[in-house]
Amino acid sequence: MKEKVTQHIASRKLLLQQMPDLSSILPGSLLSRMVRCNKAGCRFCEKGKGKGHGPIWILSVSLGNRRVRQVPIPSDLKKEVVESLRAFAQMQKVLKQIAQVNLELFKERKRQRP
Repeated sequence: MKEKVTQHIASRKLLLQQMPDLSSILPGSLLSRMVRCNKAGCRFCEKGKGKGHGPIWILSVSLGNRRVRQVPIPSDLKKEVVESLRAFAQMQKVLKQIAQVNLELFKERKRQRP
């Protein structure tokens, strides 16, 4: 039984090494939009023909309390934002796995009690 505890602790240690750099994480979603300027004669926004300007990139972040913040992202920063969103998703995935290991570890320690 102590072997299982040792295995769980080792497993948790390996998972912790998979955590991304937390200074780079960013929650949210990256959206692509086409925008219409509605200027007369704009070839991009012409009724029935034009698709609009873009795509423009929008970072959508939920701040809680039913508030969502949408931040336009310049094209040159898109790659950085995508990597930060991926890091956040990776962090969440690893945290769930660590929580599962901690639960198993707790169960095992509970069984070992006299």
